[in-house]
Amino acid sequence: MILRRFVNIVAENLKGRYSLHRLDVSKHLFYPSTAEAKAAAAKAAGKNGNAGFRAPPTRRLKRLPPPCINFHPSPSILSDRATLEIFALLCPSSSEGRVLCCGDSGRSLIYNADSHFVQTMPSIQGLKGRRPITISTGRPGDLEDLYVLTAGADFSCFHVLRFGGKDRAVHRPWERKAWHWDSLPLPPFNDAISSYTVVDGGRTICVSSEAPSQMALAPTALTRPYHLCATSDLSDMKQPPTLQHVLPHLNTPKNWLLSRANLISLGEGKFCVAKVFHEGVDSTGDEPEDSDSPGMEIIGSVFTVLSGVELVTSGSSGDELEGLQVHKSVRYMFMEDMIQWEL
Repeated sequence: MILRRFVNIVAENLKGRYSLHRLDVSKHLFYPSTAEAKAAAAKAAGKNGNAGFRAPPTRRLKRLPPPCINFHPSPSILSDRATLEIFALLCPSSSEGRVLCCGDSGRSLIYNADSHFVQTMPSIQGLKGRRPITISTGRPGDLEDLYVLTAGADFSCFHVLRFGGKDRAVHRPWERKAWHWDSLPLPPFNDAISSYTVVDGGRTICVSSEAPSQMALAPTALTRPYHLCATSDLSDMKQPPTLQHVLPHLNTPKNWLLSRANLISLGEGKFCVAKVFHEGVDSTGDEPEDSDSPGMEIIGSVFTVLSGVELVTSGSSGDELEGLQVHKSVRYMFMEDMIQWEL
């Protein structure tokens, strides 16, 4: 995977217009070296009298970088208030600027932020639900497939955006290569997805929900039909999965209520952690013990915190994990626009 220079941020304003911004990670999220990050953390620990404080204070980001492009969804005959439901980074292992945009009507396009090039795409049929998860995966050296999955009690959809012939297992030199959507069998569960990841070299997609269940989807990369396997109930396991690592504490105030979180891989062991918070107040008048206090209520302030995190390794091959080091954190307060996606 390439070492990325930017985090792509999609914001929506009060009029329903979406804008794409590119945040320079070397300027806002990372120090030039791990040593400088550790020195900044040590300095912050000295000022705060807390040896366990492993990150400098969060700095305010007054404004987002200038937008590369603006998007405005077209209303349909069913609704005057159209929305854009998908923003996804296409083939992130080889490009950090190829962004797929798709509206609730299914119409889609690709915008290349590096070349400022727009390419129309086939429409996706049967898109259901709000904010489906998108997973880009594929074999090394090939263009990646983009999987789009929504699960819920009242709606579900599973699609894949692929490049090439309808059946890439069969070589047909005369067949025109193009992007196209395929519909996939629906996963055998109805719980809303809370987290997901890709394992086994990109061949297996794992998703989980807040219910006591977990599923692994294993779509074969080159042949059809797609194979799905599921572990529907993990309650009968002898012991729960072992917690491997915990991200360093960012020393967030107790009245910051976490709304959602996202982890973006930037390559070479570096990540951007994006968290959206609501500011809360304890209606009982007592000092809140934590964000889950019974009297905690949400007030108006909403903001995103973006943090640069590095996996610190050692050993001759660099495969021994020493720990996680936070470099820089910035906080962006939502005023006229709200960050909806971090890619």
